Amino acid sequence: MKKTIILFLFITAICGGILYGGQCQASEVDNLIDKLVEKGILSDSEALQLLQEAQKEDAKEKEELKQVAEEVVKEAGAGIKISKHIDSLKIKGDLRLRYERRDRDKATGDDDSRDRMRTRFRIGGVWVNKDENWEVAAGLATGDDGATSTNDTWSNKKFFETGDIRLDYAYARHKLNDFTFTAGQQKNPFKTSWLLWDSDVRPAGFTANYDIGSFFITAGGYDVIQFGDNFGSLYAGQIGSKLKLGDIKLLFALAYYNYDSVFEHSEQPNVDYEFKIADLYASVKIPVDKIKFDIYGQVFNNFGADGDEGQGVLGADLDPEDENLGWVVGLDAKIGKFKCGYAYTQIEADSCVGDLKDADFGTGVNDTDLKGHRIKLGYKITDHCSLGITALLYEALELDDQNEANLYQVDLKYKF
Repeated sequence: MKKTIILFLFITAICGGILYGGQCQASEVDNLIDKLVEKGILSDSEALQLLQEAQKEDAKEKEELKQVAEEVVKEAGAGIKISKHIDSLKIKGDLRLRYERRDRDKATGDDDSRDRMRTRFRIGGVWVNKDENWEVAAGLATGDDGATSTNDTWSNKKFFETGDIRLDYAYARHKLNDFTFTAGQQKNPFKTSWLLWDSDVRPAGFTANYDIGSFFITAGGYDVIQFGDNFGSLYAGQIGSKLKLGDIKLLFALAYYNYDSVFEHSEQPNVDYEFKIADLYASVKIPVDKIKFDIYGQVFNNFGADGDEGQGVLGADLDPEDENLGWVVGLDAKIGKFKCGYAYTQIEADSCVGDLKDADFGTGVNDTDLKGHRIKLGYKITDHCSLGITALLYEALELDDQNEANLYQVDLKYKF
């Protein structure tokens, strides 16, 4: 009777430990059984029976836990569903944390500096319907409602101020063989360097593209800004060629950007002034052993810049007909996990639409009438995490009373 009670209490204790702790420590059970056998409380057959009972309870508990886990996974998966007519959904995004310092020499002779921390967060998805040959894409990003920045400055005006997030792009794209049609707010469809178009600009309108690999043509019409009952438009076209000679890849693209009279009526500095910009872009990618080189150049000219001296965008004593050219040359290189790059540029005062060019180059001085350097260095920490340093060194091209500045940026980027 005593032995029966001991066996009952022991099995109860073992089973309770299994249920409470969530797992069975096999070595501890074996040690306890061995001690009971040594003291003569249990025989060998009773010890074997007890061990088998403990193993049964352990297997039962594991099966119950497995069922619970499967239910949790099933319920979690049920929260995300794709419509039957959608073949795939791809979601991706990135987070960039930036420290930025700007050192500026004012025309008055004073020095001025600014430090700030900034965040850029973006997330977007692409829904694809293969049967009907279309896709819909949409994305969100931090930043204000301007076209050239998705950065949010930390604690800008209030303690631990939280940033805004808004629509970054939303478009539908139809594809028929080599022809593609895109409608909505979209990523820039034109081949360009980093300078003429800020990478955050999302043209809103319609784009048609014909691409057969070695040759492409892109054309579109876009609503740039609304003026009362009318909107100022941009009509653009680009023709180009992509060639491959062995491991060398070449790209040539000629574009023309024509802003309509409604846009010009609001933005032109004089009645004869127009925005008619021709742009030539070229790049050559050359692999040499383990190094990949990308050499590029771009030149653009505003043939519509007209007027007398002092009647250009920046006024002063500048003649718009002599200030209508901009250009950049650059070299990027990738060596294993390292990236580096250098570029030199000059942007005359009336060569482009200053509010749409790269927003960082010139900040604190001016949007145009600039010359200077861009130096970049990056390191790929992991496959989806990288560290980058950029230095932008620029000054006024013609206007001596303007400032000059150095802008330094340190970026930590994550892609997901």
